[in-house]
Amino acid sequence: MSAISGIDGLDPTLKIIKKTKKIAIANKESIICGWNLIDKELKKNKTKFIPVDSEHFSIWSLVKDCNYRFIDKIYITASGGPFLKWPISKIKKVTPEKALKHPNWSMGKKISIDSATMMNKVFEVIETQRIFDLEKSRIEILIHDKSYIHAIVEFKNGLKKILAHDTNMKIPIFNTLYDNINELKFLKSENLNINKLNNLDLKSLDKKKFPLIKILNKISNKSSLLETVLISANDELVNLFLKKKISYAGLQKNLLKILDLPEFKVFRKKIPKNINEINKLNNYVRLKIKELCI
Repeated sequence: MSAISGIDGLDPTLKIIKKTKKIAIANKESIICGWNLIDKELKKNKTKFIPVDSEHFSIWSLVKDCNYRFIDKIYITASGGPFLKWPISKIKKVTPEKALKHPNWSMGKKISIDSATMMNKVFEVIETQRIFDLEKSRIEILIHDKSYIHAIVEFKNGLKKILAHDTNMKIPIFNTLYDNINELKFLKSENLNINKLNNLDLKSLDKKKFPLIKILNKISNKSSLLETVLISANDELVNLFLKKKISYAGLQKNLLKILDLPEFKVFRKKIPKNINEINKLNNYVRLKIKELCI
């Protein structure tokens, strides 16, 4: 299992693929920045790939026995984070302490901020598009504040499949490690009961409240170096917000602004050729963010 945080996880992931029959990847930055490199190695070495992130593991579980051409649409769910029910005017002035208080999941600081801004769902849509080779227009985010529905897949034969489990990463991790039913390992579901399933309460996403969703319009359906710009810029801006050097609104405005800078927009048409190219761009973007924001 590759679970090293950040872009640093890409190099060991590519090396692991060459030496294993099966790899589970929990590192979203690797998939977002270097999926074309990962996919090439997976095919070359005939290595089985399983995504670990709860949404992508759920999608994979629902579609693993069918041809991806039969997928019509994929829905991934978002809790909405700590500010789902807040007015937009109030959200602009939030502190890091408020943004870190996720209602359903216990996570690290970086991913908690990404959940609050909905950046985490931007990443997950890109991951879904790459892994399952589906146009972004056929991937939709739904608000599900209870967080027990993790994915819905709509097939071209009229069927819709839903996967639900407790808000606990032990479940996708366990099922990633023991994906063969003949291995006879068991994990008890603790909290999810039929009463919770009686009310799915799925809602559309408020794009005014979560403006970073607009980033998806800037990302191509094919791997490009702009994803590295996105990952690196967001990392640095989140760090600056956590250190209280920029505001919550500043985090979002700066990220949208940086992706539109001419020096970075050109990377939308450049496909990553190797890991050195990604690492070099990652370092440059981080320096640029500090220059613009400090």
